[in-house]
Amino acid sequence: NEKVAFVGDDKATEAFFKIIMGEDEDYEGEFKWGVTTSQSYFPKDNSKYFNDCELSLVDWLRQFTDGTVYEQDLRGWLGRVLFSGEEALKKANVLSGGEKVRCMLCKMMMSGANVMILDEPTNHLDITHQIMLMELVKKLNVTVISAIHDLNIAAAYCDKIYVLKDGVLEGYGTPEEVLTPELIRRIYKVEAEIVYDSRGKMHILFL
Repeated sequence: NEKVAFVGDDKATEAFFKIIMGEDEDYEGEFKWGVTTSQSYFPKDNSKYFNDCELSLVDWLRQFTDGTVYEQDLRGWLGRVLFSGEEALKKANVLSGGEKVRCMLCKMMMSGANVMILDEPTNHLDITHQIMLMELVKKLNVTVISAIHDLNIAAAYCDKIYVLKDGVLEGYGTPEEVLTPELIRRIYKVEAEIVYDSRGKMHILFL
């Protein structure tokens, strides 16, 4: 149930995610999922799930079931991602970016997958919705592998971090082990200082 972040090289991370999700078969080497794992994928571009879709959120979510799920249960799933009451009747094609992300997360949760792959889930979200999303993800009782731009978000919500540059793994470990001023300088070409608040939470200050 670890929460893992990939940072530093968006193109390499996206390519890796497509390989492990079976969307790209043109690669060398091999990988194998554990026999007890099942996967669900959050693509960087989720527009095809919402554009020109005039279904309510309840009916939008129903598309991804076998058709036997009761409306009360669908509303229950939507409630877990903060769509309650009349909000569950919103049309899918009028949602904000943050609401679309929550819907995609709901779809993934309902699938029963125990490994979720999220390709830049916080992209284009304001800080309020980034935190809301990551709080939801942190509480999930599944393994989550994410591509994340914001190093402070990655440090706050992820147990392990992989740092990539030009397709090469440059570091791996806990945020405290990996996100050092030296590594940040080498990968991002900026100066940084690591500080801890009164709760012991790690923060990265860019100088």
